[in-house]
Amino acid sequence: MRITISLPDQLASRFLALVPNRERSATIARLLEQELAQRESALEQACLAANADPVLANEIEACKGSTTTLRSPQCHDPQRGKSGG
Repeated sequence: MRITISLPDQLASRFLALVPNRERSATIARLLEQELAQRESALEQACLAANADPVLANEIEACKGSTTTLRSPQCHDPQRGKSGG
């Protein structure tokens, strides 16, 4: 797939000067893969920490058992796309 990106002039000049033409796509792909892996790992760690948070777990359980019709930002149901009790 081809994409177009914008880079600061100085960074683009350094890249063009240091990376041979036939290696540029592979270099960008490798660097992007490394960055995405780091971000995915950080997101996974944040999810694990949130899942281990007893306060959050209690809030989730409270939302599941709620019967009120008031919309609460703490009780959002993303599958239904609207706030639950």
